[in-house]
Amino acid sequence: MPGEDWHYFPPAQPAGREQMQVTRADGYDFARLDWQVCEACRTGFVIAVRVTDEYQGRGYAGRMLRYALRGREGYAWTTTVQKPMGRVFFQRMSRSTGVQFGDGRKPFLCPHMRTAHGLPGAAQPLPADD
Repeated sequence: MPGEDWHYFPPAQPAGREQMQVTRADGYDFARLDWQVCEACRTGFVIAVRVTDEYQGRGYAGRMLRYALRGREGYAWTTTVQKPMGRVFFQRMSRSTGVQFGDGRKPFLCPHMRTAHGLPGAAQPLPADD
């Protein structure tokens, strides 16, 4: 949408945390996805998805998650325990992407993901249609 910016924060180290943020032109951060991926073990972990109330239902969470999944076909994905709205979101995403996100009870972190720490690296702006 016009007046919004998409930012990708790559991992600062292999298997480290990544982040996607969507902000308004005034800098207000209204959508965010945090995740980790280990390319060696072909695993992914969705840490958190957040879209503020006024922006929910507009497809931001799905677009961010599809970005994280891109090029990672066949990876095993898990996520954290979800509230009812989160469970519905991940069920819908599973149907639309074919990716299962685990049972939502016990996230799987491979040894590489467990040893990676810290925040993601510096932001990289993305075109609005990514």
